[in-house]
Formats: sequence, structure tokens, C-alpha cells
Amino acid sequence: MKRPLLYETLKVLFRYPIIILMLGDWRTGKTDTSLLVAHLAKKWKLIDKIGSNIYTFNDPEVDHIITLGKLKKWLHADRLIKLFIFDEGLKHVYRRKAMSQKNVDIITEVLPELSKGHGRMIFCSQIEKLDSDILHPAFTRAIWKKKSKKVMECRSKHHPPRTFKNLPRSPIRFDPDRLAPFIDKDMSKEGENRNMGLTYEIAVMYASGVSMTQIKTQKDVHQEQVKREIRKALKWFVKEFPESNEGKEAEIVNNPE
Repeated sequence: MKRPLLYETLKVLFRYPIIILMLGDWRTGKTDTSLLVAHLAKKWKLIDKIGSNIYTFNDPEVDHIITLGKLKKWLHADRLIKLFIFDEGLKHVYRRKAMSQKNVDIITEVLPELSKGHGRMIFCSQIEKLDSDILHPAFTRAIWKKKSKKVMECRSKHHPPRTFKNLPRSPIRFDPDRLAPFIDKDMSKEGENRNMGLTYEIAVMYASGVSMTQIKTQKDVHQEQVKREIRKALKWFVKEFPESNEGKEAEIVNNPE
């Protein structure tokens, strides 16, 4: 049986380390299509593992990674072929922030290591105003543009222009209104020096949907301490991402649930 055109396209693109730039207007399904492609690529045995900064309700198929340190460890943990979906790229690697530490770390510590880590990446953004190094042909070798939720145009030097229509929804579900953060500083490492190890562990559990009662039991701490650690983590988050939380500090810190 002849394989579908999408399979033939991915087979060519994922043969080598690559960044695919996924562009599209708001609500055109960039994230959903990226997850669909990842699911199919794994099903077709073109890749072995999927990672993303997208929260997918603890789906076992996707490793949730939101820090630079964890991404590097994930890339080098084994020799399996890995696909990382980097969502909200415009926010994290914007051209006007070209000299920011986050841009520098991603460009100097992640992109060159995609090859050694057997990695591939789908980079989602509304527009192409990303750091110029991200867009360099040495890294970005294909551009996919979502015209609507079901239509996607694909360009690459590795194949003729192609248009895919009637794209189905991804079986990997996610919350479209939830942030897809990416932090250049590893909070867990900072916690070792700031006595925030417990804070980090509790924050990760809470963000993953574990209830305060369950956290209290598993960590053997009082529920009020659980609330204090969550507030501490939220204050840290607001400080790290002031542009996305402006005007919400008091509400978030005082009402963690």
C-alpha cells in the first residue's frame, strides 16, 4: 500500500536534524497540527520520542519540558530520535530580544546540539519575526504555514511545494488557553541554592493537576505549607514573566487555586 504524501514528506525532513517553522494566524491550529504530525511521525516510526513545552494533560506520549536544562538532558539522554515542539516561539525567541539571555542560551546551547542529541524541532510562531539565527538556513530547513485549521502549505528545499487539506485533529489533547512557558533558568537548580527544592517539586505537582490534599500526603507537609510553597512559586513565575502577568500579580498570588 502506498504511503500518504505526509509520510513521504516527513520521511525526507526527519532524516536529518532539522527545524521546521510552523507559522499561522491566531486559532489556525498550529499547535494541534504540530501534535498531529508528532503523533503520526512516531506511529510511522520516523521518530521515537516527543517532547514539548505544551501541557498535554500528562499524556504519556509527550514529555512536558519547560526548562533549558531539562531539554538538554532530554536530548542527550539516549540515541533515540526525538522531536521537540516549541510552542509560542514568538514570545520566547523574538527578534527584538536578540541579545536576551534566553535567546542566547537557546541559540548557543540547544540548536547546535540538535544533531548530537538526535533531535528535530517544530517551532511555532504567528510571524517570522524570530531571532535571525533561528531562521538561518543551517537550522530552519522547512516552513509550514497554516492557512486554516485544516489546510497547511509546506515549503522546503528538500521537496516541491505541497499543500495538505482536510487535516484531522490531533489525538493528543491540550488546553489551547494555557501558556506554553519556556525558562532559560532551571528553577530546580536555583532551588538548591535558595532552599526552593520543595517549592519546585510542589509547584510541578500542582501544575500537573495533583490536588493540594494529595500533595500534602505525598510530601508529608501541612496543607498551609503547600499553599505557601505554591504562592512562592507563583511569585517567582510572575517575576520571570512580567509581560504575560501584568496586572494579575495580586490575584494569582492570593488565589492559587
